[in-house]
Amino acid sequence: MNLTLYRDHLAALERFLVDALERAGRRGAALDAVVLHAGATASYHADDQDIVFRPTPHFARYVPLVGPDHCLLARPGHKPRLVRVVPRDFWYEVSPLAPSYWQSEVELLEVATPEDVPAALGPLGRTAYIGNSPATAAALGIPPELCEPEGLLRPLDWHRATKTEYEVAAIESAAQQSAAGHRAAQAAFWAGASEREAHAAYLRGSEQLERDNPFETIVAQNEKSATLHYQNKRGPLAGPRRTFLLDAGATTAGYASDITRTVVTDAAEPEFRTLLRGLDVLQRELVAMVTVGRAYPEIHFAAHAKVAALLTAVGIVRASPAEALASGVTRTFLPHGVGHHLGIQVHDIGGRQAAPEGGTKAPPAEHKALRNTRELELGHVVTIEPGLYFIPMLLAALRAGPNAALVDWPLVERLVPCGGMRLEDDIVCTASGPRDLSRPYLPGPSAEP
Repeated sequence: MNLTLYRDHLAALERFLVDALERAGRRGAALDAVVLHAGATASYHADDQDIVFRPTPHFARYVPLVGPDHCLLARPGHKPRLVRVVPRDFWYEVSPLAPSYWQSEVELLEVATPEDVPAALGPLGRTAYIGNSPATAAALGIPPELCEPEGLLRPLDWHRATKTEYEVAAIESAAQQSAAGHRAAQAAFWAGASEREAHAAYLRGSEQLERDNPFETIVAQNEKSATLHYQNKRGPLAGPRRTFLLDAGATTAGYASDITRTVVTDAAEPEFRTLLRGLDVLQRELVAMVTVGRAYPEIHFAAHAKVAALLTAVGIVRASPAEALASGVTRTFLPHGVGHHLGIQVHDIGGRQAAPEGGTKAPPAEHKALRNTRELELGHVVTIEPGLYFIPMLLAALRAGPNAALVDWPLVERLVPCGGMRLEDDIVCTASGPRDLSRPYLPGPSAEP
């Protein structure tokens, strides 16, 4: 990562913080600063095994430091003061902090225990706390009403949608890393690998441990690719290998990528192969819609219109595209939203936030799964991920309903064993149009080489 980009990133974060503090003041919470807590560890219920730790996103936006108990004091006009907790321990490895680009830009202090943090941070004054530990806030002398106050938290959430050039570079780096994993997993699939083996190949190719993944990989073959968040990763499947869907990401400097590819073999039905080629075309058309000022739901509605045209062209739906769309049939074949914000979190926060002060802009009732209802702005990073699925549960409901006659059921039954398909890329909204952060490193769908 680049030092100049990081300096500019911190300057942008200060502007966002000043705005959030001013908005909080107008709502009666006069604040001077905020303590961002990396977070405290937690264990599973009635167990001594810790849940995999991930730092509080607002902390992670300032520094790429993973580990519990660290605190960062953010004050306008001052360098961020970072207190890193470095325990003396022999149960777990405590690695020294390797020199990195970001360390010169913060005031870095190290202490041995969480109890040492308050003295290292110094007097706080009117300071809010963001994190998952009320006990830590109390130890810092921060009262409960200043623990994640809505008047401060909502503007900070809102501003997280606007990515700095540093953040875009981190997401692109994560996409490049994920692309290497995708290529390794596809090669393993073509060589006969099971889902579990393809998953292992992805980890090797992306040079990640399981815990490094920003989300659990979705590795599905054949009919299992119609389960949207399929996680079983079984051994070899019985019968011919038709479809391979991999939805996976990587993490760089705390920022996630999220890429999906679907590939097919000669055993897949020819109509399924035609659908995949058509899905790639329409996905590129949707990517072109990621422009400043566009309401993101417009892209979702366009996805359904294009899916309707594809379903009718292949003969799955026996109606005009307009009739297919008006009937709602497309929602059986595309039951999820067309994408989401991407950043520190895979489904980055604020996608349905109505304004910096808060509130919710709900998705349309018939598209409840849509995660993003905001208008796109400069620096927004979103995924575009249309799909087409043959999901028995949804097909049964369609077959029992008033629109059953619109569907060629014998053709659908032939396609069910192929499962489903999805294509997903990571896109940044720029002044000159969309810039794809993932497709340059990983081509679109392919048939067997």
